[in-house]
Amino acid sequence: MVIPLLAALVIISAFLLGFHQVNWSRAMSNLITWISEGGFNTDVVAEGLYALLDTMYISAFATAAGTLIAFPLAALSTPSIAPAPIASVMRMFTSLIRTVPSLLYAVIGVIMVGPGPVAGALALTIYTTGYLAKLFYETFENVDKEFLDVMRTFTRSLPLLAHLVYLKLRKQFITNIMFVFEYNLRTAAVIGFVGAGGIGYYISQYISLLRYDAVFTLVLLTFLFVGVIDIISYIFRKKVLKG
Repeated sequence: MVIPLLAALVIISAFLLGFHQVNWSRAMSNLITWISEGGFNTDVVAEGLYALLDTMYISAFATAAGTLIAFPLAALSTPSIAPAPIASVMRMFTSLIRTVPSLLYAVIGVIMVGPGPVAGALALTIYTTGYLAKLFYETFENVDKEFLDVMRTFTRSLPLLAHLVYLKLRKQFITNIMFVFEYNLRTAAVIGFVGAGGIGYYISQYISLLRYDAVFTLVLLTFLFVGVIDIISYIFRKKVLKG
């Protein structure tokens, strides 16, 4: 039943979006032309690698800072740990953070501190906080009620109780953090288009200059970089977290 519904949704949405009006033969021809005429420009490789480092720094900062903020927010959002009224308010607050796209946070960051990686780091930190808070409080809710009851016989301290839950489910918490870090890497490459640093900023500049060879080179470097990070993350999850 689900598959026919999804198929119907795809067909209706595609029609409303105007997919049937696109000249797909010309679209593919344009893509092939860009790839064949773009070429690989070695002159921008050093600049691209520097920009990718910026992207990595933005992602690392946002993930680390967002984790530090999201963990206590998640604990306060979990009714089995925090008082129910507080949990309801905090859950609404973190949900509100998530409703704003990271790209809009990037625009706000650029308005506040000007173009550059700081704006991107601030934007992704805010979005990461909301996103991780949701993943974390769902993890908190997965802990056995019996475990919480036993832990409450030893302590009533909310921070200590949250820490004990973390120790029990730390692999799941770490998996969530790594997932968000990978997401932030991809997003950091996009928010640069509005001036928030990272390799996206350089790509947007070369697009405006019609330097498609440079654009092709930077896009290729981004694919390779993200691919390597994905492989490292997969190996870590398989060997360390599941080992």
